[in-house]
Amino acid sequence: MKVSIIVPVYNSEKYLKDCLDSLVNQTLKEIEIIAIDDASSDKSLEILREYEKKYPNKIKVYTNFKNIGQGATRNKGIELATGEYIGFLDSDDYVNFNMYAKMYEMAKKYDNPDVITTGLVFVKNDDYLINKFKGIFQTTGNVFNVADNPSVILDESPSVCNKLFRSDMIKNALFIEGRMWEDIAFTYAKLFKAKRILRFNDADYFYRRRSNEGVSSKNNRFNNNLFDIFEVCDYLERELKDANKYEQYEYYIKFIQLAYSLYRVTEVFSWDLDQNKKQELVYKMCKLIVEKYGDWRIYPKELLSSKIGIIELERINEYFVKHGQSKEM
Repeated sequence: MKVSIIVPVYNSEKYLKDCLDSLVNQTLKEIEIIAIDDASSDKSLEILREYEKKYPNKIKVYTNFKNIGQGATRNKGIELATGEYIGFLDSDDYVNFNMYAKMYEMAKKYDNPDVITTGLVFVKNDDYLINKFKGIFQTTGNVFNVADNPSVILDESPSVCNKLFRSDMIKNALFIEGRMWEDIAFTYAKLFKAKRILRFNDADYFYRRRSNEGVSSKNNRFNNNLFDIFEVCDYLERELKDANKYEQYEYYIKFIQLAYSLYRVTEVFSWDLDQNKKQELVYKMCKLIVEKYGDWRIYPKELLSSKIGIIELERINEYFVKHGQSKEM
């Protein structure tokens, strides 16, 4: 197989067929679809079996006897994958029909870069589905040497789903399990470890934003897993120290840690929480961020706001100053 795509599935019956249709109709024929049902309580497994029966040479369906979470399910998929490159697709999203053919064919042209990444588009409806994924080869991509251009990594999404990873670089490097936002540690660790990255700017991966469902909706209400972000950022640091890459890229790694932990702070602003408790939580988060990853003032405001938002960044500074930080941020 040229490409293996791992699809963790949990209670996705509403959107799962859209996801699977975008995979079984890929123009790349040598593709392996590994769908793993994570103990769904809806009809997801029934839909998977239906597609497995219809496309026995493309789809392999596996089941978890109990719910183990997305990180652990992805790790299981990595163990099962046989492709030269490995990718991931969330079960409520979908991709252009030519996405993996383009990525693989250009990877061969550019002598097998470690990571291939393409454009990610946020969607709220089925407009692109209605248009039958009419994507075209818009760009031929650009190859970057990471050591010479580490700032390129800061432009990348933390999502693993708009990327392909060379199999030999991720077979022994797993997702952190039982935590939210596990993509951040996995994706950026692989990008910093890579020698070369092939980048496309095409609109290929369609990420479905759902206000009342899915992981993204958890960011808009009280979340007991808020402090998972620190374990994820620490995991990233440990992996890069183990790979002897930390000192080389420390400035950029610290930025990733600061940007994504501060982004979690911005989510607290929208929570239905007593104002005093909200302010205390924001200050506690910010204080811990500074203790663990340093002062975010060393980075240009424009750079941080590209990940967080300028208004949100100013609001964080205001909260932090108001609740005990004597030096203005």
